[in-house]
Amino acid sequence: MKTLHSNPSKFLTLEEFLQLEETTHPCELINGELIMSPVPSPNHQEVSGLLYVLFFNAAAASGGKVYYSPIGLFVNQRNYFEPDILYISPKKLSFITQRGIEGPPDLVVEILSPFNSRTDKVTKKNTYLEFGVSEYWIVDPFQKNITVYTQSSGQNVPSHTFTGKDRVSSPNLSTLTFDLDKIFPV
Repeated sequence: MKTLHSNPSKFLTLEEFLQLEETTHPCELINGELIMSPVPSPNHQEVSGLLYVLFFNAAAASGGKVYYSPIGLFVNQRNYFEPDILYISPKKLSFITQRGIEGPPDLVVEILSPFNSRTDKVTKKNTYLEFGVSEYWIVDPFQKNITVYTQSSGQNVPSHTFTGKDRVSSPNLSTLTFDLDKIFPV
């Protein structure tokens, strides 16, 4: 299976995107283009689930909130994303609405799959950081690493890459620490 791209000569607005019929496949609006991806693999789901538990416990201790896909992140009139995991600090809880998340989260996590690698590593990374996301994690279950981009490091230079048995932590969620090898299935 591969990612389905809509007709690139017809760009959608956020309002048009929100009028589409519901689907069981992950669906995002990226630069005005409707992107439908295959459902996540079991490996992707396992990594996502393990990360979610760690984030949930850390968020509860911080007074913030954590959400997992599918959760709508309203970026602008041409972009609506469904990140794998996102964290909202106590000071940004007002961004949580009945529609989804309507403001930049403190931390966003995308887990790579063979179908979304370029989108997550380039297009979404740049859009997230331009939107004001403080910290963006690209989790690579194939290479078994996490690459972190921050507002201060910019779009082109990661602030950190966690590999091997590194201890993972986040400046935006200080209650989150774990050993990297705990999230990747053998």
